[in-house]
Amino acid sequence: MTLAFETDGLVLKTDDLEVLAFKLDLDQDAIDEIGLCLNEDESRRAMGLRLRQDQRRFVATRGRLRHLLAARLEICPADVEFEYEELGKPHLSSRMRDSDLRFSVSRSADVAVIALTNSRDVGVDIEAILPVPEADQIASLCLSAADYESYAAVDAEHRPKDFLERWTRLEAVAKALGCGLGQPIVWNEEDWTVTRFVPRAGYIGTVVVRN
Repeated sequence: MTLAFETDGLVLKTDDLEVLAFKLDLDQDAIDEIGLCLNEDESRRAMGLRLRQDQRRFVATRGRLRHLLAARLEICPADVEFEYEELGKPHLSSRMRDSDLRFSVSRSADVAVIALTNSRDVGVDIEAILPVPEADQIASLCLSAADYESYAAVDAEHRPKDFLERWTRLEAVAKALGCGLGQPIVWNEEDWTVTRFVPRAGYIGTVVVRN
């Protein structure tokens, strides 16, 4: 299934899944305002990024996440507490009133998305549709043997988009499982609902939810 919307906001909704997209390149006043809810560690992470644009985009993404979760939890954005798994996957602190609310975040260039579910593992990834010179090499290293064989059979004209579809699916699964792409990923597609979507023109995305 593939869904496409041209505007910011809700881009995909099912019974127990919402995916929202938003632009990151806001004016400085908006960045300053949304950044007020970040905690000390998040502010330090933002300032640790080398490029000013990346700092602003980090603040915009984390601020929007806090505001969205706070609205669902009916608390102040600054009061949202996160915990992190061993490899860095974030989730709501067990001290939160509705800690079963699950989320996943992805950003690429000036667009970010947030996926939300209740009590179900979720992962989302988006990528700007741009040439990836090392696509064939990355595919040979990261895709399963069967998936790579299928990818290699795609004609050259359609292979760049096909690569991004497979890559965003792999990234989304890795996020849902809480593991990095440098680690072996063992998953059965029958256990997951996999949905492609277009968060904004010029981008491609995939979200996975455990059945």
